Amino acid sequence: MNISLKSIGVAIHVLAVTTATLFVTPSWGAEVYLNRQCQRVNDSRDAFRVDFRRNIQSSGQPYWFSLARYMDGSAIFCLTQPNYAQGRLLAVKQLQNQFIREIKQESLDTAFLITVAYGNGLRVPLAQFRLDLDNPTQPKLSKLREWRDSR
Repeated sequence: MNISLKSIGVAIHVLAVTTATLFVTPSWGAEVYLNRQCQRVNDSRDAFRVDFRRNIQSSGQPYWFSLARYMDGSAIFCLTQPNYAQGRLLAVKQLQNQFIREIKQESLDTAFLITVAYGNGLRVPLAQFRLDLDNPTQPKLSKLREWRDSR
């Protein structure tokens, strides 16, 4: 079998490009961008990319709860009608424009555990909050614990 180094290099380059493309492209389709007021926009410049969205119901009304990240990694939390209609910032100032390490939905459909990093680096203070969206227009936020990142 006669394989040149040039053909191996091209094969590796193609694999790397394919892998990067697969990693960047979300599995659920095209990326969605929101502005600072949680309104959907088509232009990604100076916009927040939706990284997390869950459907929730309150009093029979459907809502979309979303976390959208800015280019620097800071995030906003949005509450919208389905298809990002009538978007607005969720009324939780302690979470808005922070670096979110983790968000997990609890067993209740409207409750979430959110880990905030107070800085964008290593060994920063962290806090875990429980966000209750049983009434999404009046969210309840409670701090569960604080610690320092040991990484």
